[in-house]
Amino acid sequence: MLDKIIITLISFCLFAINILLAQENNYVIIDGFEINGNKKTKESIIIREMDMQIGDTISLDVLPLRFGKNQTLLLNTGLFYEVDLNVKEWNFDNYHVTILIDVREAWYIYPIPIFELADRNFNVWWTQFNRSLKRVNYGVNLYYANVSGRQDYLKSVFQLGFTQKFELEYAIPYINKNQTIGLNTNFLFTRNKEVPYTTTENDLVFYRDDNQFLFKRYRYGGGLTYKPHLYEKHQIESNYYHRVIQDTLYQLNPDFFMNNRKKQRFFSLEYSYTLDKRNMRVMPTKGFYLNGTVNKEGFGIFKDRNALIFSAQYAQYIPLGKKKKYILSLNTKAQTQAIRQQMPYYNNKALGYFNDYVRGYEYYVIDGLDYVYNKTSIHYELLNKTIDWKKAMPLSAFKIMPIRLYLSINSDVAYVNEPYYYKENPLSNEFLYGFGVGVDLVIYIDKMIQVEYTINHLGEAGVYLHYSLTF
Repeated sequence: MLDKIIITLISFCLFAINILLAQENNYVIIDGFEINGNKKTKESIIIREMDMQIGDTISLDVLPLRFGKNQTLLLNTGLFYEVDLNVKEWNFDNYHVTILIDVREAWYIYPIPIFELADRNFNVWWTQFNRSLKRVNYGVNLYYANVSGRQDYLKSVFQLGFTQKFELEYAIPYINKNQTIGLNTNFLFTRNKEVPYTTTENDLVFYRDDNQFLFKRYRYGGGLTYKPHLYEKHQIESNYYHRVIQDTLYQLNPDFFMNNRKKQRFFSLEYSYTLDKRNMRVMPTKGFYLNGTVNKEGFGIFKDRNALIFSAQYAQYIPLGKKKKYILSLNTKAQTQAIRQQMPYYNNKALGYFNDYVRGYEYYVIDGLDYVYNKTSIHYELLNKTIDWKKAMPLSAFKIMPIRLYLSINSDVAYVNEPYYYKENPLSNEFLYGFGVGVDLVIYIDKMIQVEYTINHLGEAGVYLHYSLTF
């Protein structure tokens, strides 16, 4: 440990001396990179994920900031748990430099046990379903990252419990010489003995049959990505969906798939554009995120589905104050159906599913053709440090644990337009808003737990738990 500290101090001193000697020109030109520690990851992938390239001219005033920024960019890939950048060689005649990049590769094979809640969120499972273990999924998710050293990954899921699932997915971000075009493919099969068949009072109503699987779903597909720049991505994806319900569900809700159908088969074609300039993927402290998506479901082959869906999302993160301890975050998303006709019940989802929810309404779902919401938060940084677990952590990829802790003040507003299924669901076609406070804990850069106290427009108050524990 002492040797590492001494080496770091010497490197810092040499770097400072080089900067002082070069002040008269006030810039350097990158001649090349020397990368150490990448036992598997290709050097071209590492350089591709940085915003510094060979031949760039960089002002000395911002060089330390650029090193910090690129350190974060490389950590955000998930390929490394530790990254250091420094100047290795400095030619004082022409101010050309060689950048030294030291990386410590993460653990790439994750046989992750699955033990997750089948319900929309922890609060619904804990309160409405009395912590029932029948509503738990369990199994194994075998995640193999960086399969070929080109940032590709292979995911396979074997899951039992509330939803039985088998899933395979493979994606490689770059398949061409210029490292701009990527490829992905996927297969999914799921089946359930318990299914929500309608929504009443903005709550899902379930039916269960222990003797048979009521609902089966298949998905086959793949797509291409085009990433011309570090922060920009175009993606086009096509899938085939095949869904089947039993007679019991059809009798409970003939509009489940509509038009007297017990099957739903269709092809989809989706295009999305993303511009992501956040400094971190989870709890960013500055930057912005922009996404726009167009999705056509159904092309007249089976006539089971006909929808054209537009969605857009914009999020901005603004540091405030001299010490930048406060962060203002604004997140707006909207979705609309271009084909203005009644949708099958199963496809008529708006808020309350996945990540599209309004704080204070965690116990509700609000279905509809269109929706818009805005989430505003002011975060105050209480803690930002790195813990070295040393011998207490046997896995090298988890020995170094960055940790951040925030207090937050939150305010959400939303509106869902529902012209068809609104009579028994009073939150449709109503302005929704919630406000409250929270505590946000982020560890290992991409894992977050949020505990929030929120009051909604109905005067209902509660403590809600949200988490994102991705691997």
